[in-house]
Amino acid sequence: MKKLTLLLGLFALAFLPACKDNEEGGPKADFTVTFKSNFAGEQLTKYKSYAFGAAGIPLQFTRFSTYLSDIELLKADGSSHRLAEIEYIDFTPENASSDLSATPAITYSNVPEGEYTGLRIGYGVKPWLNSKTYNDFPIGHPLAKEIEYWSGWTSYIFTKIEGKADSDNNGTLDVSLLYHCGSDAVYKVYAFDLPIHIHTGQPGISVNFDLEKIFTMDDGSFYDIVTNFYTSHDPNNVVVAQVLMHNFKKATTVTQ
Repeated sequence: MKKLTLLLGLFALAFLPACKDNEEGGPKADFTVTFKSNFAGEQLTKYKSYAFGAAGIPLQFTRFSTYLSDIELLKADGSSHRLAEIEYIDFTPENASSDLSATPAITYSNVPEGEYTGLRIGYGVKPWLNSKTYNDFPIGHPLAKEIEYWSGWTSYIFTKIEGKADSDNNGTLDVSLLYHCGSDAVYKVYAFDLPIHIHTGQPGISVNFDLEKIFTMDDGSFYDIVTNFYTSHDPNNVVVAQVLMHNFKKATTVTQ
């Protein structure tokens, strides 16, 4: 029995240094991530008419909000540091003082200083969190928003893009755009390679979403928003949502 106790004690001592090796020691810094939205490189403005597609049809936006999961800094050794498990970013908040899109800036504390090789983002609400409802979270939590939960789909609404378009360019906004993307089937994770330097006094990073590119296909053609002007209310039909969530990769630019 004494031999067994001694062996267990030696095993515990051997295990402790390994645990410490996995801890993120060293100096820490505050690190700010600023989220921005634009259209063709110009800061997004509600109710402003943008020329869209080959025909240049007038297109206006009234809403753009999105959930982001597991925002992580990537390291050269393949490990990562998670900044946030979930964030809710609203670029067009109600009662805003301006039609210019908001530029939310979130500062994360105690981020290990050093050199990183990129950023990874989950677009939407990751499955294990998406299996919960707004009642499972305290007031103030990003997922406590009842209006962002889709009970018929038992899913959060990952991204909302709303607006209007003038389909025949005759001066009348005759198409109402309503893109509410949700369900585990459309959740995406994308990584962006770039050197990120984190040291006290060093600037943070900007994560920019270009709505024009969300509606641009891989071959460079523009998505047919006149025919496909809304996401289906059928939980088994996520064709439109799949297109938009896929295009988030090309629509995202990360800079420091």
